[in-house]
Amino acid sequence: METPITTLMLERCAETIEKVIIPNLTGAFEFENAMWIAIILHILAPNVEENSQELSEENEGMREALGRVLEVMRGEKALAQNPVRNDLIETLERELKKVEVGPPDVSKENYNLKGALVHTINGLDALTDDLPGETMSSLRQQVRSALRQQLDHSVAHVISRMGGVVL
Repeated sequence: METPITTLMLERCAETIEKVIIPNLTGAFEFENAMWIAIILHILAPNVEENSQELSEENEGMREALGRVLEVMRGEKALAQNPVRNDLIETLERELKKVEVGPPDVSKENYNLKGALVHTINGLDALTDDLPGETMSSLRQQVRSALRQQLDHSVAHVISRMGGVVL
């Protein structure tokens, strides 16, 4: 996964600003801005790391939800000519069939699955009038579960970065 390199790069950028750029600045405004940039980079560096296990679980949850939506959409033969339904099926099939070449990049997969989830939400919204209420309710519940899992992981990540302190 790329995040350890990203963390290192942010730390090195902050150090370069502190050791190379700041000593050569003459104006107070430039000095202050450069210091703040270095401080922000130091703060951000450890926060770019994601727990690959949490992301893998989140990705699996999104894959399951998207797979269920795909299954339902394929079964809606009455909407076979509906371009929104067909686009949604095509997008979901493409995303769920992606195979990583080399070691998996869970961050990239997470980003792509979140994009597919947003596309799915938009597609379901457009199909609200065309799908039975029970079907729509079920699909929305599955999408909500995937979103809730993402929020749970994000909150846990922030809390762990704060040293476990909850305000």
